[in-house]
Amino acid sequence: MRRVKKCKLFLILTLLLCLIPCCVALAKTGKVTATSLNMRKSADSDSKVVKVLKEGAEVTIKDTTGNWYKVSAGGETGYVYKKYIKVTEEKKSDKKEDKKNDSKDKKSDKSEKKKDDGTCGPGDTGSAVKKVQKKLKSLGYYSGSIDGDYGKGTKSAVKSFQKRNGLDDDGKVGAKTLAKLNSKDAKKATKSDSASGSETTGKTEKLDWFNGGSKKIPKGATFKVKDIKTGKVFTCKRWSGANHLDAEPKSKDDTSTLKSIYGGWSWKRRAVLVKYDGHVYAASMNGMPHGTQTIDDNNFEGHFCIHFSGSKTHGSKKVDDMHQQCVKEALKHSW
Repeated sequence: MRRVKKCKLFLILTLLLCLIPCCVALAKTGKVTATSLNMRKSADSDSKVVKVLKEGAEVTIKDTTGNWYKVSAGGETGYVYKKYIKVTEEKKSDKKEDKKNDSKDKKSDKSEKKKDDGTCGPGDTGSAVKKVQKKLKSLGYYSGSIDGDYGKGTKSAVKSFQKRNGLDDDGKVGAKTLAKLNSKDAKKATKSDSASGSETTGKTEKLDWFNGGSKKIPKGATFKVKDIKTGKVFTCKRWSGANHLDAEPKSKDDTSTLKSIYGGWSWKRRAVLVKYDGHVYAASMNGMPHGTQTIDDNNFEGHFCIHFSGSKTHGSKKVDDMHQQCVKEALKHSW
């Protein structure tokens, strides 16, 4: 009997010893690498912020979900972006997720490389679009501004060029359209063709944020912002935002322009115009980088807020009177 009891005790102790490393492996730690990082209630960029973590803060990693870690810190538990946490050791499951994410990044890189060949389409911005606009203008198809923004006017001009030159009129500058555009035998526009290339947007529009307005500029979209007082224009990307739009300057130059408008960083509200997909909307912005950052090379540590008619702050969840005054002021102006 004693031998049986000893054997049972030995087996129990052995099992416990085997389980201990598993428990320890789950409770690994990490450090925040961003200036400030939002811990959210669920693995969703629109989810409620339960805590803001500062750079260097230590967290306990409990689980992983896609691009998110479930962590605990300072008595709170929530979700944070993986890319802003430096972990002490990698779990196999994490490595699998990272490989998947790396694969996605590589695909994204490939798509960016494709853009370097001069091809472009609706929604694109940058030097390739500017070159196309200049060429279309020289041929008489485009009468808008050379702003590097592939909006409705640019698309319309491309379609007119394609029809006139016997190409499929899909409104995209693919390899065939680009080759024809740069060829010596590209046909010039007639009077009817040139009229279609205008980027005129008409009257500045009021965007009612909680009445379908939040979907007008989708997450990930690139758009332009014009400061009414200075007339300065810069390009942004929508990161997220539920109560209002959270945006990031697209590049270092765009960050420099935004900073020059304020003469530094500021929470001060300013009346602005937002141009996207052929529309111009009245809006208000602040100029203070804060919270989560998704563009690493734009010299802007975080994002900034853009408000529209009826939008609210994330903290108070209330309509901000000063932002709304700026929106009303913006309605009096045009692009």
